[in-house]
Amino acid sequence: MNTALLVFFILLQIGDIYTTHSVLKQGGRELNPILAKLFEKADPIVVMVTLKLAAVLALWYVNMWGLTLAACVGYVWVVANNFREIR
Repeated sequence: MNTALLVFFILLQIGDIYTTHSVLKQGGRELNPILAKLFEKADPIVVMVTLKLAAVLALWYVNMWGLTLAACVGYVWVVANNFREIR
C-alpha cells in the first residue's frame, strides 16, 4: 500500500513543481515564507527539486503509510490551489 501512495506522492510533487513554477512565471508569489526566502537565494526549480527529493526519500525511509497518506492529502490541496492561481 505504501508503494502506491509513494508513487502518488511523487506525482503530486511533480505537479507542485509545475504549477508553482507556472504561478511564479505569471508574477505570483510563493506563500510558504521559508520557500520564498530560499527562492530569493537560489533558482526556485533547484530548491523545489532538492526539497521534494528529500521528502520522497524521507517518506520512503520511514515507510509509514499513514504519514504518506497525510502528505498526499496535503499536496492534493496544494496542487489544486496552485491550479486555481494559474491564469
